[in-house]
Amino acid sequence: LGMRLKSRTISYPRQLMLGAIQDNRLIYEMGKAIANDCKRLGIHVNFAPVVDVNNNAKNPVINTRSFGEDRYNVAAKGYMYMKGMQDNGIIASAKHFPGHGDTDVDSHYDLPIIPHDMKRLDSIELFPFQVLIDQGIGSVMVAHLHVPEIDNTPNFPTTLSRNAITDLLKDKMNFEGLIVTDALEMQGVAKHHKQGEVEAKALVAGNDLLLLPGDLGNARRTIKEFMNSGKLDSMQVFESVKKALFWKYKIGLTKVEPIKMDNLYEDLNSNKSKALKRKLIENALTLVRNEDNIVPFEGLEDFELASLSIGSKTRTTFQNTLSKYKKIAHFNTGKEISGSKQKDLLEIFENKDAVIISTHDMSAYASRKFGLSESTKQFIHEVQKVTEVILVIFGNPYSLKDFDRIECVLNAYDEDEMTQDLAAQALFGVFGIRGRLPVTASEKAVFGQGITTKK
Repeated sequence: LGMRLKSRTISYPRQLMLGAIQDNRLIYEMGKAIANDCKRLGIHVNFAPVVDVNNNAKNPVINTRSFGEDRYNVAAKGYMYMKGMQDNGIIASAKHFPGHGDTDVDSHYDLPIIPHDMKRLDSIELFPFQVLIDQGIGSVMVAHLHVPEIDNTPNFPTTLSRNAITDLLKDKMNFEGLIVTDALEMQGVAKHHKQGEVEAKALVAGNDLLLLPGDLGNARRTIKEFMNSGKLDSMQVFESVKKALFWKYKIGLTKVEPIKMDNLYEDLNSNKSKALKRKLIENALTLVRNEDNIVPFEGLEDFELASLSIGSKTRTTFQNTLSKYKKIAHFNTGKEISGSKQKDLLEIFENKDAVIISTHDMSAYASRKFGLSESTKQFIHEVQKVTEVILVIFGNPYSLKDFDRIECVLNAYDEDEMTQDLAAQALFGVFGIRGRLPVTASEKAVFGQGITTKK
């Protein structure tokens, strides 16, 4: 729910962070918790999980929404997320069929092209979808993608392609559940096709549910015209209606009870859910490198420590938690660090045994250099020349490519307050670090990399 109701409900970690977790039972527990929250609010379908295999570091739209680059990791976690929801009365939806992971174009703004042949599509992109279909997922969402190997009609998205939806998804992959389009207002489909016709063509292709039509009245009129003229088979429409009714019956919507408003906010923000979120974060934190085994910190009574939070000009939650364990000199800078500021800090740091540097207010996007300035990257390497550095990345693991020479790196993936608090605790060994990188950022930061520590 936190995706849409950010300040009123719990936001669990994004899927790329969850991709670092090794105990997939935790993903099931999250799916169960999300299902209960959805039901409490009166929601019956959750358009999740994303089962796109994100193997393109420049992907501007899937990126942190994917479990990562490995098809088995994506499929296993996608299954547990789905199972947790559907075991508890919420219809899950695998998206974005046939696979939106290997693109550097955002389908909200244009039509991405996936150029791979069928052998590659079958082995990577389609693999997680087939796994979830075989395990009974209730819904699949179709992406606005141009995949010439499936349908080579120019500027023709998979959303409108009968080859993609009926021939491939229904007939070849044997999917019998609800097929839903991605939002039809998105430019990946709307840019090349008229409103009204988009919706009608989507039904012709074999979709059951039309998501966010740009003009509902126009869409209804055009669909009726297509049915009257024979362009759209009426029996196919009736079949989609029956399918929707079947799923409504299956999840109990024949007996709808009004949502009880008493304690609604409290129920959606329970201590049990917060504890689950903490557990997910603890299991996702990833110690990428630990050259001198400095983490977890032990026997530091005579050790002079400093911390520097870059991208936050005020004391961070991370720094406040560090101070609960040891007296530490804290420093803060913006993203751009002037030459004079660098000089002053280096003079201070060379008298410290180690400096904990954390990066804040990062960007998820490669096109924005992950929110890291050149002065930031250069300065972090300069600090390592004068003292030991423990680098904590509160952001996208793809950014690790800029820090291959840093000898101790913890990837924390996100910078919400709970994550900052737990990252500081992890450095002091309050719990063991267990996460593994879900993607490859460089030769020194590869998929599956991560060091396990004891508490």
